[in-house]
Amino acid sequence: MRNLNNYITHPVHKKIAEVYDKAITPEELEAAKRYQHEVQDAMTPEEKKEYNEAMITDFRRMMAAMDEDIADLQAEALRKKMGDMPKFINLSQIARVYFGKSQSWLMQRINGNMVNGKEARFTPAEAKQLEAAFHDLGRKFLAMSL
Repeated sequence: MRNLNNYITHPVHKKIAEVYDKAITPEELEAAKRYQHEVQDAMTPEEKKEYNEAMITDFRRMMAAMDEDIADLQAEALRKKMGDMPKFINLSQIARVYFGKSQSWLMQRINGNMVNGKEARFTPAEAKQLEAAFHDLGRKFLAMSL
């Protein structure tokens, strides 16, 4: 997981974040909140505008970083859930039948391989499609049970 403070660019925002990071007790959190209000109340309208724009930019970058972390965690969870299953199922057929893609395409996403300089991941729609494929296969296996 990333340290989201690394995405803060505005020096005042960075200082306020540091004060909050050091706060542990409820009293310290209240003191951090008072500090934040004091700093913001002392700003000129131009400084407030610059500060708010920087915060919006910083938060957008933080959200993008968190989205990447979530995608990484989801990919890792999928790999753990799959365990030994790739030894027992035909991933080539799953890739072809359920996605119209090659086995290498599927394995790149399952393993998070680098493709064209970026980590290959399932889109949210592809992740749902893979889940539906596993459910479909599970129903087919259950239908075969004696």
